[in-house]
Amino acid sequence: MTFRFLPTFLVTLALAGGAAVAGADAPQAGRTVVVADASVPHAAAAAAQRAAGPGAELRIPRSPTEQLSVTSWFAARGYDIVAVGLSRATAIDPVAQRYPAVRFTTVDSHTVVPAPR
Repeated sequence: MTFRFLPTFLVTLALAGGAAVAGADAPQAGRTVVVADASVPHAAAAAAQRAAGPGAELRIPRSPTEQLSVTSWFAARGYDIVAVGLSRATAIDPVAQRYPAVRFTTVDSHTVVPAPR
């Protein structure tokens, strides 16, 4: 009797595992990342992260190449991107062209002012 249910169980398990793997790369709405240029003071980058809302992540790449890598990685996963002081030509425009559904917000690095404590 156990042998009749084993194939059904294995097929069900395989389908459930495949669905979990397929959903792992699916974009999730409401996720935001703040990507700040390394020249932006850390306090200003943290203020931008707080302003982006709860759960917003912060990344501070060290070079234009890293800026492009970070924005591409998060855009591919469906994040909204707040770009603080990033090179538009290097890290924003190519990514926005490839991922038109991703929302970019650009902020001048001098605009973000940390709140007094």
